[in-house]
Amino acid sequence: MNIPLATYRIQFGPSFGFNRMRELVPYLADLGISHVYASPIFNAVPGSTHGYDVVDPNRLNPELGTDEEFELLVEHLKIHGMGWIQDVVPNHLAYNQRNLMLMDVLEHGQASPYFSFFDIDWDHRCESLKGKLLAPFLGLYFGECLESGEIALVYGSEGLEVAYYDLKFPLSIESYASFLNCQLDFLKTKMGEDDPDFIKFLGVLSVLESIREEPGPDRYDRTRFVKGMLWELYQSNRHLKAFVDENLRIFNGEKGRPDSFARIDRLLSEQFFRLAFWKVATKEINYRRFFTINDLISCRVEDQTVFVHTHALVAELVRRGTFSGLRIDHLDGLYDPLGYLQRWRDQAPNAFIVVEKVLQPWERPPTCWPIQGTTGYEFLNSVTCLMCDGKNEKKMGRIYAGFSGLREPVGLVVRRARRLIIQEHLAGDVDNLAQLLKRISGRDRHGADATLDGLRRALTEVLIEFPVYRTYVSSQSFTDEDRRYISQAVDRASEANPALL
Repeated sequence: MNIPLATYRIQFGPSFGFNRMRELVPYLADLGISHVYASPIFNAVPGSTHGYDVVDPNRLNPELGTDEEFELLVEHLKIHGMGWIQDVVPNHLAYNQRNLMLMDVLEHGQASPYFSFFDIDWDHRCESLKGKLLAPFLGLYFGECLESGEIALVYGSEGLEVAYYDLKFPLSIESYASFLNCQLDFLKTKMGEDDPDFIKFLGVLSVLESIREEPGPDRYDRTRFVKGMLWELYQSNRHLKAFVDENLRIFNGEKGRPDSFARIDRLLSEQFFRLAFWKVATKEINYRRFFTINDLISCRVEDQTVFVHTHALVAELVRRGTFSGLRIDHLDGLYDPLGYLQRWRDQAPNAFIVVEKVLQPWERPPTCWPIQGTTGYEFLNSVTCLMCDGKNEKKMGRIYAGFSGLREPVGLVVRRARRLIIQEHLAGDVDNLAQLLKRISGRDRHGADATLDGLRRALTEVLIEFPVYRTYVSSQSFTDEDRRYISQAVDRASEANPALL
């Protein structure tokens, strides 16, 4: 195992790529740095300054440089005897049109091979979310954005898409039929029913009908045919181009005429996603995010297939010795942290692995984790305390109270802040937990009478009192510490809210 003696954090970005980093290697070596500790280097949303919004984990970020430039940097580090600790982001990918796996899900639904890759509740209790992924990216309410023309259908080589400023989502192939059948008689009159291109167009409609009636295993082939033929006709036949362009105008409605948006409204209701005001996600949401960041959607890496697919490149770079070790970002966001770490340890037994973990002063990482330690937040806390003179605490408290007007104990302020976040920003997530708990409690005679509202309130109070970031209860592990933390939170919540008993 190549254990670091001194690491240096490298924040890659569009203005600091592989070539710029290569220039710094001799300087860092002279400083005594044994390992660079690199921010995510995989393909991210264009312009990303941090790299944690990955769209393709199996491709290097082209904004950082070419594959050849990356290899030159790796070789330069080896020449200077330096290792590489790579920051890996397993919890989430960007909810973005450049995330082709997610776009495939939005276009093909259950027929997509990536349907189970993302942590989505396709059977949410809200009727408007059943079979659809919430897309909470609108600046105003859906109806306002639609009737102002901010939401529009567009057409290009990739097919029909719905656009909201820079955001674009693909339409399901089944919904093409309603768009292409609009004004079909007019097109027939214009071109003539014996026109070869019109006959090809009718062939496209026939294939669309067959997909709708029987999707089948060749759905992708038929979809490719429809898109390819339609784009070919659009480019080569002026009548068909005018037909598609006119249909776009009709479907996109006219400002000041609310009824003119009925077609696009109906078309959007047929998709595997639902565009919504961004604030909807605070109250109703059917996918797991990174905290409250709507455009970071969580992956189900607890599934072996998902793990292997989303970690193929980084695993290969570990096997090749390019990476000496890994820094696992937001491990606590995963469903099964232990299982995730065991997978890594099985395939990289000699890798130096540390995890990002928020710990209370008395808390330690689970001893069963096959890691070398954490990234050191607890050490930074100790250093911060070392730099602060404790005897000035009361004086600073009086200054702060005088400035802010706050006289309440810290514990009360913390609880109020937690309640605010839970009820205003994470209400949808808590509601999903309450729904799950309701289904579980209903199976037992002692929990059958627990109401959904009561469970939601109880969960809120327990979360407010939770003493640590999270526990690690699983089919493999339920430690005394886990039991103590959960019991402590439940007891304190019960004491503070006896009416909930």
